[in-house]
Order: sequence, then C-alpha cells, then structure tokens
Amino acid sequence: MSLTIRAMTPDDIETCFTLTQVLNWPHRREDWQLALQLGEGTVIEEQGKLIGSAVLWRWGDRAATVGLVIIDNQQQGRGLGKQLMLAQLEKLPDYNVRLHATEMGKGLYEKLGFVSCGEIRQHQTRALTTLPEVVIPAGLKLRPATAADHGTLVTLDQQAHGMHRPALIEHLLRDCQTVILEDAQQQIQGFASLRRFGHGWAIGPVIAADFPAAQALVASLMQSLQGEFLRIDTDAALPMAAWLESLGIPQVDAPTTMVRGTPWTPQGMQAFGLMTQAMA
Repeated sequence: MSLTIRAMTPDDIETCFTLTQVLNWPHRREDWQLALQLGEGTVIEEQGKLIGSAVLWRWGDRAATVGLVIIDNQQQGRGLGKQLMLAQLEKLPDYNVRLHATEMGKGLYEKLGFVSCGEIRQHQTRALTTLPEVVIPAGLKLRPATAADHGTLVTLDQQAHGMHRPALIEHLLRDCQTVILEDAQQQIQGFASLRRFGHGWAIGPVIAADFPAAQALVASLMQSLQGEFLRIDTDAALPMAAWLESLGIPQVDAPTTMVRGTPWTPQGMQAFGLMTQAMA
C-alpha cells in the first residue's frame, strides 16, 4: 500500500474532525480551524484516504509544541504515528519541542528523544455550580484587556513558558474575553482568557505572577458560567488543581508533559492554565 505524507490543508479539517470524534475528543470544527490557522499540520494518506494527522506550532525561533497526533483506530500498530512525528520533528531541528502525551503515546515519544518533565491536570465539569468569590490581591485591580495590551501580554506569556505567541495573543484579544490584573503603576501582573472550546467553555491561558493573582483572574471569568460546561488544564505542580477540586471541578485526565530539548524555567510569570494541551 502506498503511503503519502503531505501538508494539511483547510480541506482536511472535516476528516480530522471525524478522527477526533471517533476518539471521543471534544474538538469542534472551529477548534481544528484555529489549530491549523496558528500552526502547520501534516497528514498521512493511504490510497487517497486520510488516516492520520499531527500539528506543530512554532512559537518563535526556539520553542514549538506538537499535538493533535491521531491515527485512525483501524490503522493502529503500523508505525504511522512514528512516521508522522518524524515528519514534524524534521521541521524543528533546533527547537525545544513540548507535547502532552497519553499513556499510549508516551513510549513512542521517549524513543524520539522526549523526556517526561511534569504532568498536566485536566479539570472539567458539565455544569459549574460553585461560583468562587473574586478576591483581588491588595494593590491590584481587574480590567478587560484591550488591543493596546498586546505587546505586554506577549512578553508575559513568553516569560511563563518560553513561547513567543503574538498571533495567539492577538486571537485572544480579538475573539475571546480576556481580563488583566494590574497594579497602581499600571504594570500588568497577569491575564487570563475565556473562550469557546470543545463541549462548552475553557479558561486559559492563565498567566500570572503568583497563585492569588491567578485565582482572582479565573474566579472573575467564572462569574458568567453558572450551569455551563467548563474546562481548565493546569500544571500538576501548581496549587490551581487543588482549588479547582474544591470548587467541584474534578480532574478527568492527567497527560504527561514531555520535552525534547531544554525545559523552560519560568521568569517571573507562571502558566497556571494552558491554552490547550496541544498548543500548551
């Protein structure tokens, strides 16, 4: 059988959406469209039929993420996932590459030079019932983000995880609800975004100097979500996960954070919530 590996195009989104539906992944067509708009997809075909996908995102000239690595259920065990990953990694020779692995995919990624360096806690609820009090740390105030904040948010985002994501931040400011915490000198101490994703709503990224700031940002965005589906992905090493549990937002998954290259050391900001597990 002849296999073809080629670039993903917008015409592939419907088939990729179907692949995720079969796996019970929550991605909507719109989530796939955004992934491809911000990233570079690769697909594998057999006799014209698309049977696998992967997407990479270049965040600057040194950091990248890889995700949405999917092989058709009926084609498992043929080494197609490895072929797709090799095709993606060939494009990233000098990059530090991050991904979030399922238990099933972890062995493959280790063979490709990825090392485990943490864990993500995926928290979600079908109907948010407990709305936390919004406690704003002393000396700070909340406000909506504006287009004028773009450059500062790109810098703070990069300080948290080393990824330079101007196009993503532009999307968050234009198409999502993004809030900011700033001090009396109008220095921004954190930001977070609320957006449509999957089965309902997601909060993330959540970038903040400390946990009280992150709590205030997330709590403020929760106020409009009574009874709504909500998802937040957070680093297991941070206190966000325990707080979400206390609000009745249970952990439903715990993928492994893996890096090929050098893991980032946060520089004054931390990522208390991911954009998505794929884009990180």
